[in-house]
Amino acid sequence: MERKKRPGYLTQYAIHAGISKQAAGEQLRRVGIQYLEPFDFTEADKLRLAMRHADRAPFAKPIYVEPGASLLGPDNSDESDQAPPNDPAFAQLQARREHFRAEIARLDYEERIATLVRRDAVQVDAFRIGRLVRDGMLNIPSRLAGILAAETDQRKIYDLLEREIRQALEALALQTDDTGGTEAA
Repeated sequence: MERKKRPGYLTQYAIHAGISKQAAGEQLRRVGIQYLEPFDFTEADKLRLAMRHADRAPFAKPIYVEPGASLLGPDNSDESDQAPPNDPAFAQLQARREHFRAEIARLDYEERIATLVRRDAVQVDAFRIGRLVRDGMLNIPSRLAGILAAETDQRKIYDLLEREIRQALEALALQTDDTGGTEAA
């Protein structure tokens, strides 16, 4: 049995428009053209173009216009330039975007006036200072082991330990003051 061939208007239009058959069928359906019957390709192109722009129209105009106010001003009123339809989702998204832009600007300003410090710089300095404290404290036993082993007076041992710990911490304070606290080792 021989299969009956359809006219193929959709395929021809898809080739003409340079889009897939599925996209062509969807777009023609949206503009109200029955593609199973012959239709004018230029008219379909005009309708498709108008529909594309109609989809974007609510978002192409400013959202901060009083309802019924003309975008051209009181003198040059144009009936085609009405206030955009209220779209609360779009307005909410735009407000969130503006809020985050303002926050980024505030953070940038605070960083420039040295009120705010970048987290990675603080982490690098904290690591460097922690390493200096650790090294200074761990060097105390190697310096005092022989002296403390020979000492029997508890007060002298206490004074030696206190003096060494104080020297290690003062050396640390001098090192962090000299580098300004921002230089990585």
